[in-house]
Amino acid sequence: MTIRIRQALPGDINDVRYVGTIVWLSTYGPDKGASYVMAGLDEFWSFEAIASAIQAGNIDVAESEAGVIGMVHVENLGDDLVMWKLYVLPNQQRNGVGRHLVGIAKDRARVQGKRLLTEYDLSNGRVRDFYLREGFRDADAPWPGAGTVWLRWDAASKARND
Repeated sequence: MTIRIRQALPGDINDVRYVGTIVWLSTYGPDKGASYVMAGLDEFWSFEAIASAIQAGNIDVAESEAGVIGMVHVENLGDDLVMWKLYVLPNQQRNGVGRHLVGIAKDRARVQGKRLLTEYDLSNGRVRDFYLREGFRDADAPWPGAGTVWLRWDAASKARND
């Protein structure tokens, strides 16, 4: 399978939202239920939210012969970059797509001389192992009461895995 990573275009909005919908249903639906999933999709994956992030140049997509199969959303957060979303369709996971997308996020951090932060819900423990393999380390949340687990990747760190 050939994977191409590129900056998302306005015409990718529905494909990006599709990735988010499918992954949120499979990741959070079984443990957190329909109300949690629908509230998250309404807040974080709305047409307006994704269109705005694409317009700002903050979303990259992974595509294959099958179309858009994954996405990453990175933007400024103070003196750091934060990777708000990293999602790959379930049937495309474990094929290196997520690693390619994280690589794009790391490249942005390197170029800008910034740390890269990310967060995950404690119920999604599988993602922690992935991030640790990618060289992320535990970090303090950027604000009190964040309610999620935060990690950071620093281009200057010798502990990175890239």
